[in-house]
Amino acid sequence: MDKPSPAETRQQLPDSPYQSPSAEPQPAAQLQLDRITHPVFILSYVANLTLVTANTATFIFADWIAWLAENGNSFGTYQEELPGRIIQYGIAAALCWRVFLGQAIDRFGVRQVWIAMNLLALGGMCLFASLTELNGLAIVGRILFVTGVGGMFTCGTFHIQSCVVEHRRTEFIALLGSSGFVGMVLGPHLAELIISLTGENRDEYFPLIFGVSAGLMVAVLLCVVMVTRGITRPKRTPRPSLLKLMRAYWPGLIMGVAMAMGLTFVIPSVFLARFNQHEQLGGIATYWTAYAVMAFLFRVFTAALSQKVGRFRLVSLGLLTQGVGLWLLIPVTEWWHLIFSAVLCGFGHALLFPSIVSLGTQPFPAEYRGSGTNLTLGCFDLGAGLSAPLLGRIIDMQQFDGVGYRPMFMVAGLIPFLMGIIWLLAKRNQVDSHERPAESSEK
Repeated sequence: MDKPSPAETRQQLPDSPYQSPSAEPQPAAQLQLDRITHPVFILSYVANLTLVTANTATFIFADWIAWLAENGNSFGTYQEELPGRIIQYGIAAALCWRVFLGQAIDRFGVRQVWIAMNLLALGGMCLFASLTELNGLAIVGRILFVTGVGGMFTCGTFHIQSCVVEHRRTEFIALLGSSGFVGMVLGPHLAELIISLTGENRDEYFPLIFGVSAGLMVAVLLCVVMVTRGITRPKRTPRPSLLKLMRAYWPGLIMGVAMAMGLTFVIPSVFLARFNQHEQLGGIATYWTAYAVMAFLFRVFTAALSQKVGRFRLVSLGLLTQGVGLWLLIPVTEWWHLIFSAVLCGFGHALLFPSIVSLGTQPFPAEYRGSGTNLTLGCFDLGAGLSAPLLGRIIDMQQFDGVGYRPMFMVAGLIPFLMGIIWLLAKRNQVDSHERPAESSEK
């Protein structure tokens, strides 16, 4: 298979998959999204917001594992590495499935795969809600949940990319992603509301939060069913394997950037709750509120920024900002100190994610963009899966008396910072194909 030139790739614009359920098939190009008020975009926005709310409400995963271990632990003595290890198992299984996920989207269509992934995530959440002690079912639940959620994000991202013209892909990914920042605010606050309603009784709190999150997953499923109504299934043609596609259309250094961003997300989503508990700083809602508000405002008001300054510059700035943001966790001694780190990390997230997804999928022709999206998001998971147990091991080191959170923050911040420098040097003389004159970006 010959790799097409960049010009050829840009000409292979993705067709919109939408058709009216009650009408005869129409040319896809007539139905491409050009505004955020389109019902398809609104439903996609609500689905992503609800999914992220359910996901971030469970960012107490490490605390939940510690509670299960107190009630009964078939894995031996509890250490901070254990939640990271379970997370790694889940991500490893999800990565194995990702080998086939892109092909499944390209072959069976985004509707069927999206619904199947939703059901997997729902099953994992229900399993979490039923557990009262730590055993192998926690790993099974994590595998189901991570595989399902990862597949849902891939389907949602692929779905929105398939509906817009090439030069606006980054913009619409950014706008859809802004719903995730709203969910990042709602999820932790939902968790703290439930813990206050249960009087901080963890025997009631953990089953209830997972039960509520399962209900949110059902709401996501309803949105997915509605938003994908009328999508035409792809033609059944032979599809190359993901390995062949990787050889033909490998995106390059941006995959390393995706892995670095996956690492940065492990800190607030896994270890921050344990750090706050150790330092008696309260919950993580303050952090996620500042993180999400900053990211949301920046994302909404600068969605087309990639067309003005180029994605290469956004990636460099985002990586450097997230590295510094993680380092700002080191001197934290009061709850409000978390805000400084959250603002920088949220700013970096807003810059990075749409640029990474857009650059990672750009080399792939339209008919294989599901595989390109899957590969890019898989590298996020790979970065998180490799780093979670290693960062937990730093915390557990004897020289830090088993509470080496601050040394761990130092190491974690160093990775994206160094990657930002490497990216800056590698791309300093390159021009982004999405960079357009200011007047053109408004068309």
